[in-house]
Amino acid sequence: MLSAVPAERAADVSGLMMKPLARCDVERILDGLVEGGLVEIVGSPSGAPAFRLTAAGLEHPQYVPPKRPLPPSRLPVRSGRVRLVLQTIADAGALRIKEVKTLTKIPPKSINALMQYLKRKRLVAKAGLEFDAPYSLTEQGRAVLTEMTLRRAA
Repeated sequence: MLSAVPAERAADVSGLMMKPLARCDVERILDGLVEGGLVEIVGSPSGAPAFRLTAAGLEHPQYVPPKRPLPPSRLPVRSGRVRLVLQTIADAGALRIKEVKTLTKIPPKSINALMQYLKRKRLVAKAGLEFDAPYSLTEQGRAVLTEMTLRRAA
């Protein structure tokens, strides 16, 4: 199990499932590895707890490095349009839907639907309690935007 946990990026429990083991067994094993200091819990763009090897885990005799790198984990959103909207809001700090529409040149019906989608994914949230409060990125939204930007640059 130790060799299934990636070192360079984090993976959630579903990404670490092995054929003969049930999910509860994988979670129990991961808990033991965390307690032993071989694996650490980190946040992921999806918001679920994710696991990554520590330096001690990399040095452990039972750790076998992978022969080929693991594919990157799936992001909750992937489109260029979503990245554009998240980047526009991040650059401004907080924007109303009308302002996002103007800056991105996305049609009104599309931007309204996209903002509702981003709210459901918990990537954006209202910056205040007022009815017409602007939207800003959540912590998860910032993490997703950062990961999307890094993957685009690579």
